[in-house]
Amino acid sequence: MLAHLYKNGSDQPEEQHQVYRDRTKMNEDLLKTGDLSLTLKHPTERDSGRYRCRVYIERISRFKTVLLKVKGRVQVQDQTGDIRNRSSSIDPTPLMADQSV
Repeated sequence: MLAHLYKNGSDQPEEQHQVYRDRTKMNEDLLKTGDLSLTLKHPTERDSGRYRCRVYIERISRFKTVLLKVKGRVQVQDQTGDIRNRSSSIDPTPLMADQSV
């Protein structure tokens, strides 16, 4: 499934799989800054799995694969008896941080 496509200077939302529609975002100046981070909004356990970032520039191709593990939400009952949802923090891993393209 295609999570996000950036091609010819712009996002291509019509190309991404429907489960990712309106849930992904990339930095606007990604080619200037080299920051190819992809943000996935409202991740669920269903989003856990392998993700591959592919970059093609002219004849050069690079890729990086990461494993995303989304932990479930837990319900916490506080001293007043109210139930609150709490999600664990997620450590973002840059896809291409150690490589320059």
